[in-house]
Amino acid sequence: MKMSSIFCRLASDPPGRRYILSMLLVCATAMLAVGCHRKEQSSEIPAPPPPATQTDAAPAAPAAPPAAVNSEPAASSVANALPDLRPLNQALIGWILSNQRHPASFEEFAASTDIQIPPLPPGKKYVLNGRGLISIVNR
Repeated sequence: MKMSSIFCRLASDPPGRRYILSMLLVCATAMLAVGCHRKEQSSEIPAPPPPATQTDAAPAAPAAPPAAVNSEPAASSVANALPDLRPLNQALIGWILSNQRHPASFEEFAASTDIQIPPLPPGKKYVLNGRGLISIVNR
């Protein structure tokens, strides 16, 4: 009963509204048709590895403990590591909001901010990019 009243209402609506509703119906049907397919599962089930059989041979020597892994990066990679720019860019946004303008250069920002600017590896420098954020470039 209710479905027939909906179709009667659609038939009596102005042509523009009928077109929009029919396009919505077509789009919803297309999205359901695309999104509601069942993915085929692989019929091949990988075979489990064969169980290790115990032979009459002497048991293997216990495995040596793994070598100690140096958790600290090498000194050269620490020297060449680039700093995280997120805190600098957050400070830059705060600077822009408090001064109500963009700095003319990174040097102007660095001279008038309270945040400590991390040192860069040799041959790199801070600049303000086209989006108004801090970037690191080669000198």
